[in-house]
Amino acid sequence: MKTPEIVPLYPEAMKQEALDAIPPFPKEELISGEQENWTKIIHYGEVVVALYESTPTRIAVNKPFSYDEFVNVLEGELILTDADGNKKTFKAGESVLVPKGWMGTWDMPKNFREMIVVETKAMEEAEG
Repeated sequence: MKTPEIVPLYPEAMKQEALDAIPPFPKEELISGEQENWTKIIHYGEVVVALYESTPTRIAVNKPFSYDEFVNVLEGELILTDADGNKKTFKAGESVLVPKGWMGTWDMPKNFREMIVVETKAMEEAEG
């Protein structure tokens, strides 16, 4: 059996990583912005590690998050406002765990890039 390989997650290198274009969020979720976004999976195992990038936009998260999502902000900033109106801002170099069940607004007021880590099984069950 082959020994599992260590996956370095160097933030500066991940800022330079080329990503693949993906469709924008559905129009009914967009509050503001003409969104374009990109992604790339860095690791796929018990957890998924992926990079995500977006142009400035604000998204309504009207359905509860289906799984816990660890977010490390690589560029820009992320403003999360929960359904009760509590607002938290995360800047480049900061991290947040968005818990399963969270709802609110996901605001990326500047060009934004993040690294996320989610449990593979939970993501597959939620997203098919």
